[in-house]
Amino acid sequence: MNDLIGTRGNRVATLAETVEAQIERDIVEGKLLPGDRLDEEDLAARLSTSRTPVREALRSLASTGLVTIRPRAGATVSRPTVSEVVELFEVIAELEALAARLACLRGRDDRMRAIMEMHELCCKEAETGSADSYYEANILFHRSIWIASENGVLLEQIEQVNRRLSPYRRNITFNPGRKQGSEAEHESITKALERRDAETAANAMRDHVMILSDDVLHLARNLRL
Repeated sequence: MNDLIGTRGNRVATLAETVEAQIERDIVEGKLLPGDRLDEEDLAARLSTSRTPVREALRSLASTGLVTIRPRAGATVSRPTVSEVVELFEVIAELEALAARLACLRGRDDRMRAIMEMHELCCKEAETGSADSYYEANILFHRSIWIASENGVLLEQIEQVNRRLSPYRRNITFNPGRKQGSEAEHESITKALERRDAETAANAMRDHVMILSDDVLHLARNLRL
């Protein structure tokens, strides 16, 4: 279990939490696909633990929508419909647009500098990095804007929806040519944030996130939705 050691905040994560984090990572990275059965015994053996923390982890993931648990059928990776995925994109697009607007209105200078730094990192990874490293940089860029909104409730809600949406957001981000398009959109968002132009930043962010929802046929084919 050495590769599962982790922390939550400033405390050491429980065994169930580290197991949960690994299963979630496997779902987000596409190692576990929508509809895949999640057998407690198999997961416990693979993660070198007992079934109890696995069971706790699956229940927690079910509460976020990443896992579905049915009586007598057991747990599976959730398989939303394409329309449900689009609805998730619609929700998070509005939440992120609000975050961009608030970042313009109340973001501290150090928060704004962090956004610019994450934008530069995204640009670098778009040119020379792998798909995985670019996706991670992309998340850091978006999260820096969420944090700059200075609204803890909004940050919590975005992270909750994004956790459920991550497998699909990641898959679409990996589409050929998407990195270049994404960076052009990031540039528009960043320039609006630099000018503290709240409405332009919000609109640019909303459009940026909703563009990802356009490729639903590719998503459905890749993830068996």
